Amino acid sequence: MIQLALNAKVSNITKITLFFVNYNKKSNFFKKERTHLFAQLIIKRITTLKKIHDNISKMQKRLIKYLNKKRKTTF
Repeated sequence: MIQLALNAKVSNITKITLFFVNYNKKSNFFKKERTHLFAQLIIKRITTLKKIHDNISKMQKRLIKYLNKKRKTTF
C-alpha cells in the first residue's frame, strides 16, 4: 500500500508521478473498481482464519486432555 501511494503521488519538483517515470504511462489505480481483487483477498483471509481456528481448537483439545490427566494423577 505504501508503494502504491508513493507511485501515485505527483512529485513537487518534476510534476509527474513515479509510475509515469517507470512505465511511461499514467496509472489507472484509482479510476476503476477492482472488486474481484478485494473479493480474492477476503477469501484468502477467511481461509487463513479458518486454519487458525482449527489449530486453536486442536490445541485446546490437547490442553484439556493433558490437564485432565494431571488432575487424575493428583487425586
